[in-house]
Amino acid sequence: MSGSKVVCKSLFIITSVVIVFLLTTGVTGFADLSGGWENDLYLSSGAEILENFSSELYLSYFSGGINYTSSSLFKKDSYYAQTFGVATSIGPVGIDSTLDFAPQEANLNYFLTEADLTFSGMNIGNTFLLERTDNAGYGAGYQLELSVRLPEGPGVYVKNLFGMEGNQAEDLGIVRGSGFTIKSGPSGPSSLQYVNTTIEISSQKLDCCSFTSTTRLSEEKGFEYSTIEFDLDSTNLPIELGGKLRFSPQTKSVELDPKLDLGWACFDLYTDLSTPDDENLLTNNSDKTSTIGGLEVEGFGITGVKLGHVTFSSLTALRGNLNRLTGQNNMDLRAYDYVLDPDPIYAALYTDTPYDEVISIEKSGEEYDLTFGADVYFDMSGSDSIFDTALFTGSGNYDFSDQFTLGAGVAIKPDKLETVRLRFDYYF
Repeated sequence: MSGSKVVCKSLFIITSVVIVFLLTTGVTGFADLSGGWENDLYLSSGAEILENFSSELYLSYFSGGINYTSSSLFKKDSYYAQTFGVATSIGPVGIDSTLDFAPQEANLNYFLTEADLTFSGMNIGNTFLLERTDNAGYGAGYQLELSVRLPEGPGVYVKNLFGMEGNQAEDLGIVRGSGFTIKSGPSGPSSLQYVNTTIEISSQKLDCCSFTSTTRLSEEKGFEYSTIEFDLDSTNLPIELGGKLRFSPQTKSVELDPKLDLGWACFDLYTDLSTPDDENLLTNNSDKTSTIGGLEVEGFGITGVKLGHVTFSSLTALRGNLNRLTGQNNMDLRAYDYVLDPDPIYAALYTDTPYDEVISIEKSGEEYDLTFGADVYFDMSGSDSIFDTALFTGSGNYDFSDQFTLGAGVAIKPDKLETVRLRFDYYF
């Protein structure tokens, strides 16, 4: 076993012992102990009945102004992840540290610590990261943030990155991780070298429109770009106009994004004004686009229709298919959780489904012990089943008490039972 693995394994064991000691000592301390144990069992009709298994135990213990947390995640074939956290505040300074381990590899995935100082409407944030990279070894990163809101004026946000870049999928919780990616070069992982600076001034108003300006500087390119993004809303027409003015060292470009706002009560019509541009923009960059070819209807939806004690919703795509965030399960989603045309900025975070319509009903709310949802999915472009039905899903949970919850879910295709899920959750 390599020296780094020995160190990580020892650190993991020592940290585990310390956390267990803190959580189990002191008679009065148990009043400050809380947590939960969430379990999901997925069964399939295939050759391997046990499709997947997920069990997560998380604990929180508060003592002496410090909050200690632990999260243990078990998958079908492994003790998948272990995370320890410590958070406290000292006057205007808040501190939050996280250790994340890969137990099956006896490795430290990352160590992340954040310290925020707030005073007089200003916030200074510091983030330090030590993370294992795909290459051999660990790399370090640092983020320095400054944000301030001027009285009755714009907000100013400055972010400086050293040795790392933001990871959008991790930051949104779509995949596990620190929220950052360590920069690597020919000589290996970084050691806090300067990467870039982003300066954003938001909520600026000028008569009929509001706009946000963003400037990016980097070690690699120096001045990269400066953009001004604005939105114009008509007071008497269903027209929205967004725009972006972008300056770079060699170019200046203008993009206009005209849209129609066609919604009536619970019915939404999703439209786009089509242009020769791939993203239906009006531009004056290298590929000038100045004409609107027509009105493109991407789809329509119905939301929030009450039918007794249940709520009805639907979404239909007239072009392409429905999209959902990567990592999500159709069984847990309702029609309003899908999108027709993801924003290009976030498009990489979405997965294209094989369905072009979904109809959902649900009963939910804190006042109900029993909550459930059911969906019927359709593939109107090539399904051979009756009414083009492609998938049926349903899920429900019953709260026996504040501590115990039982749940079940199912996904059925026209020709087979796809997945059955059983859920057991315990909270204390």
